[in-house]
Amino acid sequence: MTVGPEEPFDLDGFYSLVSIDEWKRIIGDALHYHFGYFRGSEDLETGLRQTVKNFYPYIVPGSRILDVGCGWGGPGKMLIAERDCRVTGVTCSTAQADYCRHLDLKVLRHDLDRDTEAIPGEYDLIFSLEMISHVRNKFEHLRRLRANAPRLILSESCAADEYRGERTTYGGSIMLCTVSELICDVEKAGWEIKVMRNRRFESLRTIALWKRNLDRVYGDREPPGQLSYLRGLVNEALKSPVAWCHSFPLIDIVAEKK
Repeated sequence: MTVGPEEPFDLDGFYSLVSIDEWKRIIGDALHYHFGYFRGSEDLETGLRQTVKNFYPYIVPGSRILDVGCGWGGPGKMLIAERDCRVTGVTCSTAQADYCRHLDLKVLRHDLDRDTEAIPGEYDLIFSLEMISHVRNKFEHLRRLRANAPRLILSESCAADEYRGERTTYGGSIMLCTVSELICDVEKAGWEIKVMRNRRFESLRTIALWKRNLDRVYGDREPPGQLSYLRGLVNEALKSPVAWCHSFPLIDIVAEKK
């Protein structure tokens, strides 16, 4: 189900403006740009890595993986090093693709709204962390991915079903779907959900650690480019963290092709 305007957003420009060094100062040297999983007071890198490790029971060692929304390659590097996987990343960002290639990671630059051709190749698994909120036509995207692999691992921030606020956010780059809409799109696209959980409360420490880094680096100054939207997100969330967690669930899904 597509929410909001149908015109694709310029994600390449959005994610290619801020330098890699700026990103590292906020999200860490490994460049994991997703929410972490925290059991206590772990540091940021430990929590971010744990998010990826949580999916290891569903990833057979040696798998061929299509990492859709690979960012700067943080999760992909883990899957190669720790699960002996063969990973192909997909990103809309020229800067991210160039950085991944600099690390000798295999990557395709592909805009999932503007590029209507299928992503080439056959894989054992699609791995997609917190990317689908950037896609306007989520159902069509999920439907096309069925041609690439029999298993889907998907994680995404959603709006709660009862949420009535604005769902186009993050500078217009994100269009949130509700939890029910995400489930509907996944199932209608031909996937059968095997595992689903809400990880939002375990992810909340990510917000505080991002804020600590943003305040340390920029103080009262406005961060550049997309990092300004990240600061806006963390400041809004920390006004009322429990209410924010209830309003914006973080849904992890493992699904098999029907």
